[in-house]
Amino acid sequence: MDSSFRGKIHDEDERSIDLLNYWITVKKHRWMIVSITLAVLIVVAIRVSMMTPLYTADATILLKPGNPQLLGGHGGQSENAQTSTNDWDSVEDFLKTQCEILKSRTLAANVITAEGLASDPVFLGKKKGKPDTGHGWFSGWFGSKPAAKPTPANSVDSVIGSYLGSLEIKPLINTNLVKIIFTTPNSRLSARLANAHAHAYIREGIELRTQANAEAERFLRDKLVELKEKLEKSELALNNYRRDKGIVPGLMSVDGKETVVIARLSDLSKELTNAQVARIGLEAQVDQIRKNQVPQLPSGTGGSSTGSTTPSVKYQLDTAMSDYVAMAKQFKPDYPPMVRAKARIDELQRTYDADMRAYSQGVIASFNAAKTKEAELQEEMSRQRSQALSVNDASVGYAILQREVDTNRELYNSVLQRMKDLGLAAESQSSNTVVVDDAQVPGGPSGPHRTMAILQAIAFGLALGIGLAFLIEYQDKTLKTPEQVEQYLRLPNLAAVPAFSRNETRAIAKRNGTDRTPALTGSRELAGSMSQYSVVGEAYRSLRTALMLSRAGAPPKTILFTSASNSEGKTVSALNTAVVFAHTGVRVLLVDVDLRRPRCHKVLALENQAGLTEVLAGACNVSDLIRSTDIDSLSFLSAGSIPPNPSELVGSDKMRDTLAQLTNEYDVVVIDSPPILPVTDAMLLSTMVDGVVLVVNSSKTSKQHVKAAYARLEFARAKVFGVLLNQVDVNSQHYQYYRRYYGGYDTYGPYGADATDPYDPADNSPSKEV
Repeated sequence: MDSSFRGKIHDEDERSIDLLNYWITVKKHRWMIVSITLAVLIVVAIRVSMMTPLYTADATILLKPGNPQLLGGHGGQSENAQTSTNDWDSVEDFLKTQCEILKSRTLAANVITAEGLASDPVFLGKKKGKPDTGHGWFSGWFGSKPAAKPTPANSVDSVIGSYLGSLEIKPLINTNLVKIIFTTPNSRLSARLANAHAHAYIREGIELRTQANAEAERFLRDKLVELKEKLEKSELALNNYRRDKGIVPGLMSVDGKETVVIARLSDLSKELTNAQVARIGLEAQVDQIRKNQVPQLPSGTGGSSTGSTTPSVKYQLDTAMSDYVAMAKQFKPDYPPMVRAKARIDELQRTYDADMRAYSQGVIASFNAAKTKEAELQEEMSRQRSQALSVNDASVGYAILQREVDTNRELYNSVLQRMKDLGLAAESQSSNTVVVDDAQVPGGPSGPHRTMAILQAIAFGLALGIGLAFLIEYQDKTLKTPEQVEQYLRLPNLAAVPAFSRNETRAIAKRNGTDRTPALTGSRELAGSMSQYSVVGEAYRSLRTALMLSRAGAPPKTILFTSASNSEGKTVSALNTAVVFAHTGVRVLLVDVDLRRPRCHKVLALENQAGLTEVLAGACNVSDLIRSTDIDSLSFLSAGSIPPNPSELVGSDKMRDTLAQLTNEYDVVVIDSPPILPVTDAMLLSTMVDGVVLVVNSSKTSKQHVKAAYARLEFARAKVFGVLLNQVDVNSQHYQYYRRYYGGYDTYGPYGADATDPYDPADNSPSKEV
């Protein structure tokens, strides 16, 4: 096959879905689709006419998470708000839960009991009078439901299912509103039950909360007794601990503040620091005294009886010594003023030395006193530190016991307050559910919708019919159209030969009268037996054109016709192809190579005399066995006798030589061969000819058989020109162009009933087609 053609077919496979093929399938099975649709429509119309009118009423309620906020909590936030937040992860979860409660059997049983519905015929499946509107044409979607079995009139369980079937709970999106919808054959009953269901839900919520509060109060009361005993024990333990440790409340603190002991320890620390500073200062002075490094005594230090201060004595001594030194430069030591000055210096020196001794003794005494005081303060500091540590150790246990007392007291007060709140909540009898809109008596029936039912029936019928049509097409494994041939086999479709019914064939033959080829009058399988301008004849002329253009350079000379299995029309196709080639004036030879079941001679109304079998067996010369026919330019070589070994004869060198000889003598050699799948004759012949035409019967041959036959030809490396689609339905939508264009030719021909046929070889007019 040409690679460009393969690529073209592949590109077509990649295209989007061809809606025209769908439309053709629908139109092909249109009567079945219409019949199914009408049947469904009639059934639904009958059922709808028997149904009872239904009335719908709805009540709207507002749901809020949590209980009514009657009591305030700490910090401005209500306790109920906190409970609501803790109990529900989201408002959506709360609404879903409440909707399930609204649909619960317990709530339904409460309403049934309160409204006395256990004996109501609406819920027992019995008819009691007519509906309140008088339109009794609905009793169920597909007919009335069978009457329920007799049950006790006061049995609530027997009507819960019917009750819940009439109930619908519909939450409104993005709101806390929920609609309670009731649908019954009675308008007033629908409104009454919708309102009753809403109020029963509110009552049940209050009862549930009251019951829960009572259980909680009972639990809290028991817990309160337990907490009271625990609080008393903890307070007694704290008091005993105080007595054992000598802790006086108020003198110590367990919350981190200073106690009396800690304050005393702080004062001692300050005094000890001051004593250490004083001792260090005196110690420095003692060191100077011991090293005789005191330059002068501090101011105000007295050591003489006259009360002179040491600095003044030191100053006088220094002055006197200066004066003495100055006088010694001028006078002798025994000079009276010098003697008096010397005496003055000695007196002042004795006074200064006395003061220095007194000062040193005082400093040493002060230093010793400072050391003693520091030691005493250090000892007191250690004692106070030990006492503080012991107090701290005691405060740890004290703090633990104190916290336990405080915790128990807080729990006790909290439980006590909670009990009071629950008591008030139980007495309030309020609910967070509010009826926003009461159900009103509907003014007219809400269903069933007759128009919608009819439209749905039509849609369902069409869908069922179209689905069945496509299912039938899917189950059909034959190749119906040239497009299917090209898509499935990747082979070109050379022509499509229509199939006429027996009545059509008889009518055409009657209108045409006596054929111009009397020998073929009895054979209705030849295209020329009906009309040269018939749809069948034009199909074979299309095949002729396709074969002439199938090779570059020159048309093929040896053409083999075969099929996947028998009875697909290969013999008639080969004969008609030979006829249309003969109409062009070329020399055509038809060879019947089906040595097992020859049939060409029957179609041509000839006897099966000696033929190809005798030639291949070497008994006769091929030129002597070729016979002419009543069709100009068409010769025929019959199959001859049926041999015991057809495959060996067909695949012999003698067969190849015979075909070569016939090719030299005739312009076109058309060969009719056996089918491919049952025997191997066609595969052997396919290697000896220019090409093969694979005949496919559109109403018989399955896709798998055709593909298997083509696979064998490919394995034999045969040249396959394409497919001849035989016995196609010209009434199908795929071939309407045949009828539109050639419809008149089937009856009278383009020039009238008595006009000259331009394809008749006897006519030499210029209008003859070549």
